[in-house]
Amino acid sequence: MGRNIELKNNFGKKLAYLRKKRNLSQMHLAEIIDSNFNYVSQIECGRANITMNMLILLADALDVEAKELFDF
Repeated sequence: MGRNIELKNNFGKKLAYLRKKRNLSQMHLAEIIDSNFNYVSQIECGRANITMNMLILLADALDVEAKELFDF
């Protein structure tokens, strides 16, 4: 269970880093991926699970390959 929590936390930190690097607010990213601010916040805090579809949407919104979100 600990590895899962660590993975989600690291993923969330990387997502936040890439989002800020592109000068996107959580709200704007949420609009791009057709989601809501709370969900993006939960992902960045490591408290939400995401689907493969969401992974692809996030990567596309940030103009990166999905694997880059796991480069921590």
